[in-house]
Amino acid sequence: MKLILIYTVIAGIVAGLTAPIPGTSLLLTGLEIYMLVHLAQVNDYKLGLKEIGYSAVAIYGVSTILQDVALEILTFVPVIGWVAEVIVAVLFVFFLGNLADMYFRR
Repeated sequence: MKLILIYTVIAGIVAGLTAPIPGTSLLLTGLEIYMLVHLAQVNDYKLGLKEIGYSAVAIYGVSTILQDVALEILTFVPVIGWVAEVIVAVLFVFFLGNLADMYFRR
């Protein structure tokens, strides 16, 4: 759980610093993939390149949808949109980390 919280804080910082810059969600996707690989290693789970690739595509798809929602809010009120983008990033990384940890533990 501590590892997931560390990645969540990093995601919040990255999202907070890059919220107004378009296209920086790829940084968060990279962080999320790195977190998955790290959690798999901690739990002695072997991830192949195929699984990492599938995970990257799935994470990118879901995070793009969530980013679009945040950007829609951003169009109406810029500061609230930036805050929403940070909240979405933090929640996504936190829940993704918890789900991955539960999966890799079994």
